[in-house]
Amino acid sequence: MRILTNVLILTAALYGGGCSANVASKSRSRDVQAADVIARLNRGEALYYDSCVIAGDLDFTTLRESGRIAANLVQVFVKPSVTFNKCVFTGKVVASKPAAGRSVCFLRNLTFTGCDFRGDVEFAEIDVTGNVFFTGAVFRRRADFQGAFFRHRKAYFNEVKFEGDALFQNAVFSGDANFMHTEFGATANFQKARVGALAMFGNARFSGYADFSYVRAAESIFNYAQFAGRRDFSESNITVK
Repeated sequence: MRILTNVLILTAALYGGGCSANVASKSRSRDVQAADVIARLNRGEALYYDSCVIAGDLDFTTLRESGRIAANLVQVFVKPSVTFNKCVFTGKVVASKPAAGRSVCFLRNLTFTGCDFRGDVEFAEIDVTGNVFFTGAVFRRRADFQGAFFRHRKAYFNEVKFEGDALFQNAVFSGDANFMHTEFGATANFQKARVGALAMFGNARFSGYADFSYVRAAESIFNYAQFAGRRDFSESNITVK
């Protein structure tokens, strides 16, 4: 019994005191199955996970709430708020399957602050109505946000670390796009992105190819941004000094 107790104490110390699956109750279990997350959303529950390990592929496209919006396109709806704080995702996080004609619309807030994504993140063509927070997240593989539509006045990708390709081609930010102090370890592709307000890349670091060609932004900040590789700002309305 003493050995088991010591293991539990060590686990709590390493992972910040255990996983909290919601505001009201806490669990000592670190692992949460991705299928259980989807089950909660299917029941209409708002999600709040703190310091959890989400095991398996988290596939939002499998949710029951959906509607066909074209002959070859089904849109899946996430009605509750989705909040993950300091969580680890061991598998893929999927909100888009272009080959299957399925994309996800998040009707409220979408938050992944301080999260660690170990697998690919497939968020191409997502539509988010509420706040968007990825502040402090780490993407260890490809992060695909191509064609994503961020409708709120601010989308936070500040202090993020992209270790794989960061793909934002054709993404639309209705308001600010905040990438301050963000590190791009591989390709950073923003070709043809649209920013309705301020595109903020101050103190960002680009280690690989940075493509901002054909980008349109109402205003932009690139103060102290560092480019180690090739950069392309052709046909954009962004000026980098």
